[in-house]
Amino acid sequence: MTPPVDGPPARAGSEQLCDALVDAGVDLLVGLPGTQTLPLDRTVEARDDVRYVMARHETAIPHVAWGYYEAGGGVAATLTVPGPGDTNAMHGLKNALDDRVPLIHVAATPDPDDRGKGPIHEIEPDTFDNVVKENVPVDRPAAFHRKVRSAIESALAPPRGPVRLGVARPLLDAEFRSPGIVDTPSASEFDGDAEYRAAATALAGAERPVVALGLGARRSGDPSAIRALVERLDAPVVTSYKAKGLFPEDDPRWLGVTGSHLPAGGKRALAAADVVLALGTRFDGVTTADWSLPMGETLIHVTRDTSRIDVAYDADVAIAASVAEAVDAIGDELGDTARPEAAWNGAAVAERVRAEYEARLEERGLFADEPPVATAGVLRTLREALPREAVVATDIGGFRLWAKQTFESYEPGTYVTAGSWAGMGVGLPAALGAKLAAPDTPVVALTGDGSLMMCLQELHTAAEEDLNVVTVVCNDADYGVISKSPDIDRYTDGHRFSWASPDFAAIAEGFDCRGTTVRTLDGVRTAVSDALGRSDGPELIDVRVDPDEPTAAAAADYDSELRF
Repeated sequence: MTPPVDGPPARAGSEQLCDALVDAGVDLLVGLPGTQTLPLDRTVEARDDVRYVMARHETAIPHVAWGYYEAGGGVAATLTVPGPGDTNAMHGLKNALDDRVPLIHVAATPDPDDRGKGPIHEIEPDTFDNVVKENVPVDRPAAFHRKVRSAIESALAPPRGPVRLGVARPLLDAEFRSPGIVDTPSASEFDGDAEYRAAATALAGAERPVVALGLGARRSGDPSAIRALVERLDAPVVTSYKAKGLFPEDDPRWLGVTGSHLPAGGKRALAAADVVLALGTRFDGVTTADWSLPMGETLIHVTRDTSRIDVAYDADVAIAASVAEAVDAIGDELGDTARPEAAWNGAAVAERVRAEYEARLEERGLFADEPPVATAGVLRTLREALPREAVVATDIGGFRLWAKQTFESYEPGTYVTAGSWAGMGVGLPAALGAKLAAPDTPVVALTGDGSLMMCLQELHTAAEEDLNVVTVVCNDADYGVISKSPDIDRYTDGHRFSWASPDFAAIAEGFDCRGTTVRTLDGVRTAVSDALGRSDGPELIDVRVDPDEPTAAAAADYDSELRF
């Protein structure tokens, strides 16, 4: 006779999985139902502690979860069928991996007994190894609890990232007991007293310091502590794509966002710096203009990811710690040290850079309210029309590069954008996730026409879920970044990747959203104000912009008259 086993009764795997997600703080599941996923779909729908949101394409599923986290909503779970669903989700999983965004991706995989026989949607499990932090197959009851818990812990442990749970379909339906597990993880800490002293010594003597903020500063830094250190150093500040909004861009010390589109004066300031304090930066190709941006005479590089040290730029002082720890330690080492008398004024430097840049754009007519309007003018008008706390989620394209410099952001979590992965089709689904995270805050999806056509179907999700998101389309009827690439004439003479633009306003109406087409900056201002005054569903504003406007990089490439 088999002796009884004390403990919880046997339960369906779908219930046990859902319990584990809820215990980890997950309150949102984004998915698309399929035959294999139905047990978990049904379980979540029947519960009131997890919200289920159904997207219209698997590609959008992780983008919604990504936007949810970036806007402060916490960790979400995602759910797809294996094979096509899983591979469609890979774009968003890789984006989340690069952006250090935790999410729990569940794929209901085929029965292990059928593997190799060609069941529907079969794919090799290791296909996903390079797009997630950890790829965990779960195919036996005895290992179910241990593997699910381990995967969730991995997603939440620094550096955070997406984890894939490939759960065998039969386990979602079957009732079983899975033995519990208690882990005692080991931990190691950076012993960096010498490095902190060296960093403080360099900064104490710096006459022309610059602070560069990256993804790590956003993930592990304290914005108020970072700002206090900036004020103490009186340094101008540059940010990477992912750190935009971490430092308030109406602060006079803000220089701009790094990349090919950094104003020419900002590049001069970086070249003139005697010390650059890089907090949480990875120095990837996108944000350094393929490593062409100068990084001063002395570089202090703070990053918890040691694989990034001395790869793109050689560090004079390397600190392998979180930004929060490093900022506190460097501040303590600095003490009450006075700055050198010859030190530059960070606000004066940044204000000169921004003023010169704005004047150059004005001279080129890029803020003029005459059709066809320029993207820079649209973004500045949009910023003026939106409340300070509004959340903007951007897609990828030429308009995004303009937004780095001409659309100011002021608080962490109010500017959602991809890092160096830079895949199109992320903006609208990310905005839906942001709205789920901040239902009482105005949320705008900022997109181009090319990127919107990669996720247009999610307007239907917005309407069905009654998500009051405003989608602003900078529509130049072209893949402008490609058509205006300096390299294009090497391959063809004057070719453009343009088209007859669809009527996005009419398409939006077809999805049960409101749609408006505007051609002037005043029209943008009015349409946005009207949209913000309503709260009864999503809205799309199609802004026709000049297809012949310069790129953000070309507009920033001028002969700066500034000397530091």
